[in-house]
Amino acid sequence: MTATTLRATGYYTPATALPTQEAAALGKGIKNIAQFAAAPFIGLVYAMALPFAGLAMLAWFAAKAIAQAPATPRVLAGMKNVALLIAAPFIGLVYAVLLPFVGIAMIAKTGYDAYRA
Repeated sequence: MTATTLRATGYYTPATALPTQEAAALGKGIKNIAQFAAAPFIGLVYAMALPFAGLAMLAWFAAKAIAQAPATPRVLAGMKNVALLIAAPFIGLVYAVLLPFVGIAMIAKTGYDAYRA
């Protein structure tokens, strides 16, 4: 059994015969118009992304060069110490804020365990 379609001429034709050369040409024309309309926006995206791609490449090459330098381990150890020095007050603040809640939870758990026993 094959599907049939009523054409404008009034005759039924098989559905596989519908995509004619005219319809294919129309689809190709619409595709070309859409590409023509989208081209400036695609170019704009490329132009906007180019500086970021350049900076990423520059950072990649710099990281490779720094990793090969002989003084890199000492510098990284020093940077780690500086980062910990900067982060210490914030870590202490987190402990000061959260530890009362941890203590309350521990007291509640101990009370619950005593209740269950």
